[in-house]
Parts: sequence; structure tokens; C-alpha cells
Amino acid sequence: MPDEDIVPDSASDFEELEPVSQEAVAAIERIEARCKAATLPFERMSTPFAGVRIGMRCGREVRWCYLASPERIIGFSDIEFEKWVFLSGYEAICSYEAGVIEAGFQQSDIVPTSFALRRLFDTARAGAPFDMSGVKLILGPPEDGLPTVEVSPPSEVFSKLASSQRQRLTLKLTGCNVAQHDKALSLLRRVAGPMFFQIDLLADVPIALERERRRFVGARKSRKAVDLRSALQYPKTEMDDAPLSLYWYGRSASRMPLLQFLAFYQVLEFYFPIYSQTEAQRKLKTILKDPTFRGDRDTDIVRLLSAIQVSRGGGYGDERSQLRATLLECIDASSLRDFLESDADRKEFYVGKDRVIQCHGIPLANASADLRGDVAERLYDIRCKIVHTKSDSQSADVEPMLPFSKEAEHLLFDIELVQYLARQVLIAGSRPLRSTA
Repeated sequence: MPDEDIVPDSASDFEELEPVSQEAVAAIERIEARCKAATLPFERMSTPFAGVRIGMRCGREVRWCYLASPERIIGFSDIEFEKWVFLSGYEAICSYEAGVIEAGFQQSDIVPTSFALRRLFDTARAGAPFDMSGVKLILGPPEDGLPTVEVSPPSEVFSKLASSQRQRLTLKLTGCNVAQHDKALSLLRRVAGPMFFQIDLLADVPIALERERRRFVGARKSRKAVDLRSALQYPKTEMDDAPLSLYWYGRSASRMPLLQFLAFYQVLEFYFPIYSQTEAQRKLKTILKDPTFRGDRDTDIVRLLSAIQVSRGGGYGDERSQLRATLLECIDASSLRDFLESDADRKEFYVGKDRVIQCHGIPLANASADLRGDVAERLYDIRCKIVHTKSDSQSADVEPMLPFSKEAEHLLFDIELVQYLARQVLIAGSRPLRSTA
């Protein structure tokens, strides 16, 4: 059996794990003492010289800086890190004392950021490698009280605090009169947003503030081991092009959770007219079989019209009822429960009390409950949170779900759920593959 992880008790213990220079050992001791004086969390990593980590202030939270090499530790000890805070959600730092905010920015589509920066700031265009070190753009404020804006290579402090050591330029705001995290964050957004929008108008290059590097809550990369040579069969069925295209679009949008959820939801939406019609037929039969129904009574005619109300998409009833009807027709109740309970993390997410996403819950703890109706309610709630804004008069009670928000970061298990449902509905809506000859 391997030895248990060793947690060093002092900086000198690192010498027993791996040869470390006296300079690095001294740097560790300085960093630890300064963290203690500034009441910042400081931890030694448990694996043999994996380094140390420092908990930097970030609003009401802590953002950890990992120092995994003697070089980074020594460099970190050279900066006044305790005088800086991170701004939540972004690769951005702020010093209230110096009145400085510095933030990374990046290309916001698939084009590499270095190409975008060269297009914006390389005036030579001589074919030589683009040297970012010579870039410096300064914009003075039009009135007192606003900060000076500068685009230039990162400062030494930013380079040593940033989670990524890649080559970049940063946006710097100097002369900032802020002393609170939320006000600093607001100022950064208010200046950077319109500035980057102006760049997009002038140069057709989409630039955005660099986001904090986070993994989606519950993110997993496990893949099934399968022998395709024995498992793959000749296709027996064919599927409609439109929903299948939406399904593949959802599969390709793994880094955009809101877009991914909507793509899979639209697969379900494609079949609303088909399966809501079946539900409408049942309702009509029930109404017409009622012995008290009278065709010459206005209230009974209204009941009929309500049952066969046609939506803009061609389905019957409102969207919520169409989604429910589709799931009832295509999804087996026991198979849905098996899916929700088959993964321990997924089950804990739905039965746990920590509800980050404020929407309809799924009563998974009730072993006798048919979950299809509750799943439909939950997915419809999430769909409304994504597509509606507070300005929508019909969704005044809906709190919108925004990109990069905490809710969006916790959307993984609901994406897995709607993807599972999209697969099952595609299978239910498929038809035998026939020759067209």
C-alpha cells in the first residue's frame, strides 16, 4: 500500500519531501507570516511538495491561489498580495489603497485570443510574431470622478495572482475611488462593457472580460467502455432531421450550459404538436362522455374550446401541458426514476436540501410517485428562467437565469436530465428505416 499523504507542519518539512532551496523555504515562511498578519487562509498541500495555497479575499468568498513550484512561491513572496482582492466571477484584482482595478480580457468566440489581439493592436502587420509587450493604449476620463483606462501587458502583481500564466493583455482602471468589492465590480463592468462594445462596432472583434476559471458543479468526464465492433448494429430506424440537429447542437455546446439546456428542450418541443394532440383527444372524449354535457350550453362549448386550444407551434393547450403530455406519452415512469437514482451525485442533487436553482422540486424520496409530471414542471420552470427577463409582463415572478451565474453553474444535472429525455423522445418518435428506391 502507498504511504499516507504527509502534511508538513513547518516550511522546513519540505526539505524532507523534496530538495528545496533555502530561498524557497524562507519565502514560504514569509508568506505564512504575512497571511497570518492579514488574516488570510494559508494551507500546505498534502502531497510531497505540491506547494502551498493562499486564500485571497473575493467579496464574501475566498479564492485560492495555488503555488505549486519553488519559483512561483518565491515570486509570490515578492509582491504585496495582502493589499489586493479578487473581483467575483472574473480574472480581476483590485487594490482599494492604490485605487487600481486590473482585469484580463479575451476573445469571446472560438478564434484564439492572440489572433484577436494582433488584429486590434498590431499596426506593423509585417508577418513577424506579435509582441504584446509594446502595446499601450490609454484613455483619459471625460470628467472628474471616472477612472483612467489603460490596455497594456499585465502588471507583476496580476501575473503572479492570475490562475493562468498565459500571455495576455489586461484592462487597467486607475484613479478608482472605491473601497468595497461590489462597487469595484460594478465600476469594472460599467467601464469595460461599453468599451468592449465599442471595439466590436469598430473592429468587429468580440472581446469580453475574462471569467474566473470554474468547473460546473458536478462536472464529470467518465465515458462508457464499449466494443463498437460487437455492439454497433445497422440502423433500423430513422429520425426527423430537425430535432436530431438540435440534439447534436446541444451535445456540442458543453461549455454553454444555458444554450445546451435549451437545445435539448427544443428537441422535446419539436414533438409537442404530436403528443399534445393525443392528450387533447383524451380530454375531448372525457368531456363528450359526460352525461351532463350539453352542446347548446355556452359554458360547455367553452370547456371544449379550452381542451383543444391550439398554440402558436401547432400544439394543443399551453406549453406546460404540452411538455407534460409529451413526457407521459414517451417516457416510462420507472425508467425515469431509475435514471434519476442510478447516479449517487445526481440523486443527492435532487433530494438534497441545498436548492441553488429556485424551481419546482422532484419528489424523488417518494417511492410511489410518478415523477413525469414533476419533471415537466421543473424543466418548464428552468426554461422560463433562461428565456424570460424581468421586463416580460407575463413572467413577473420569474427570476431570470443569467450566463455565468451560480444557478447556471449548478445546471449540470438538469442538463443531463433533459438530454436523457431528448434521447427517449427521439427514440419514441423514430420510424422504420426504409429504402427510397
